[in-house]
Amino acid sequence: MIIKTEDYIIDSSSLNKITISGSMRLPSPLSYDQPFSLIKNALEESTDILNIDITELEYLNSSGITSLARMIIQARKDDKSIKLIINKNIPWQNKTLSSLQNLWEKLYIESN
Repeated sequence: MIIKTEDYIIDSSSLNKITISGSMRLPSPLSYDQPFSLIKNALEESTDILNIDITELEYLNSSGITSLARMIIQARKDDKSIKLIINKNIPWQNKTLSSLQNLWEKLYIESN
């Protein structure tokens, strides 16, 4: 399944992989529930590490980071592993997302 808007694309058409690109500036954590439902569903269905590729995600506001943190907490509850594939050339990804590793020992971050 693919969610495509003017600002961002979330693609969950590959097994165990989500790709998020563009810029996400939704107004509140609740407003991320619908687009991030693809992550939630992929997490439930994953048979291996769920790869979340955000190398093309230029911007994610604090509400989106909060929602992503909730997904990681859900993965911890379900004992599922997640690998975040980040772009080391996008400063907010390198700075902000490493702190999410404190939420779950099976969250892995790979830089591209």
